[in-house]
Amino acid sequence: MPPWSLAARLTAWYAGSAFVMIVSAVGFLYWVLGHSLDREDDNQIADQVRVLRDLLADRPDDLVGVRQEAEQEFQSRQHTQVYVRLLDANGRVLVETPGMAKLLGPDSFPPPTTDFQSGSDQRADDGTPLRVMSVRLSGGPPGRSPYTVQAAMDRHQEVELLAEYRKHLWVVLGAALVVCVVVGYQIARRGLRPVQIVTDTARRIDTANLGERIDPDGLPAELLVLADTFNHMLDRLEASFTRLARFSADIAHELRTPVNNLRGGVEVALGKARTPDEYRDVLASNLEECGRLARLIESLLFLARAENPQTQVVKDRLDVGAELATVCEFYEAAAGEKGVTLTVTVAGGVHADLNRTLFQRAVGNLVENAVAHTPAGGVVTLTATATDTSATVGVTDTGGGIPAAHLPHVFDRFYRADPSRSSSGGNVGLGLAIVKSIVELHGGNVHIASGGGGTHVTLTFPRKMTKP
Repeated sequence: MPPWSLAARLTAWYAGSAFVMIVSAVGFLYWVLGHSLDREDDNQIADQVRVLRDLLADRPDDLVGVRQEAEQEFQSRQHTQVYVRLLDANGRVLVETPGMAKLLGPDSFPPPTTDFQSGSDQRADDGTPLRVMSVRLSGGPPGRSPYTVQAAMDRHQEVELLAEYRKHLWVVLGAALVVCVVVGYQIARRGLRPVQIVTDTARRIDTANLGERIDPDGLPAELLVLADTFNHMLDRLEASFTRLARFSADIAHELRTPVNNLRGGVEVALGKARTPDEYRDVLASNLEECGRLARLIESLLFLARAENPQTQVVKDRLDVGAELATVCEFYEAAAGEKGVTLTVTVAGGVHADLNRTLFQRAVGNLVENAVAHTPAGGVVTLTATATDTSATVGVTDTGGGIPAAHLPHVFDRFYRADPSRSSSGGNVGLGLAIVKSIVELHGGNVHIASGGGGTHVTLTFPRKMTKP
């Protein structure tokens, strides 16, 4: 069985709750009407009993007058008949309205009471609905036994009225149920229209149309947060798809060059017979291209592993100054060939929980990049400072700097500030991307600033090891 739609559920809840309130209100009105009719009938019966009580109080032995009063009362009413019966202390009938014996005998009445309490409903032998009351009269002459008055009132008009009222109630309740369902459905549809707008917008979005956004104008407050969250998710997805498309194009570009070089060298070598030295040169060139491919693949695999949320790095307590000195010593020869000076400046003892291999690789990439872009006579400076919670490593060069338009993208994969996309020296545009991934694996952040006097890259690492 398919689940109910939200509109159907809202319609059912609205129609059900509204109908329950209508039924409750109508039922209460029906109870009030019936109670009012009972009270009115009880008052009429009590009035008749009081008349007999007053008459007997004035003339205790005048049973003829009592009989005349009972008969006169019976004859004066055309629509609502009141029957009375007067009994002595022994239960003998003294006075009785004509025809009352055929409706209810003396034993059919409830036990008499001394006050005028509420009457009760009974049906006569012929089915006539009656309201009955039995009262023992007190306060008569001394030494005389009290009388008992039994009174009954024909209620067929009230019964017919209530029956007609109930018949109309069923019609009203049926119409009310239909109206509640229709109105509830319209309210549900109108209330869910913003949800339908969000659904239609989401349905139109695909990989070729990631620029679509949900318009927040006119949305209720409850959906504004949803729309804003959805739009931010689409922004992230669009950025991710854009990076993925650019990344795929960059991979294709980077792989195409060495593969074409390999293929071209092999085709030239096979074009005609070659000397052993020529074949050796082709193999050396192919080996160089294979090394370039290996470095590219290794870098891509490292970035893929770094992006895995489950990736954990093993950290040790390191002397940051000593590690920077080790990196400088490794690149000192390459820097010397270019006439670039490497210096290390550490403010006191700086220690942090780091992975030695990854830390040296990140700093090494920055040093290699700085040396490559610093002219002869320039200086590349490595610094390290610490606070209570973090350690900061800086790499500064005195090169020409990076244009401001390129700074936000230099940590993107395969990005190069040089539009020609030159890859001289085996550079594939992944060095800074690897640096960023290593820093983020340690829970830190990276910042770059550049101007006409060079470039300054800052790496910030937490000093204490964070629990996984």
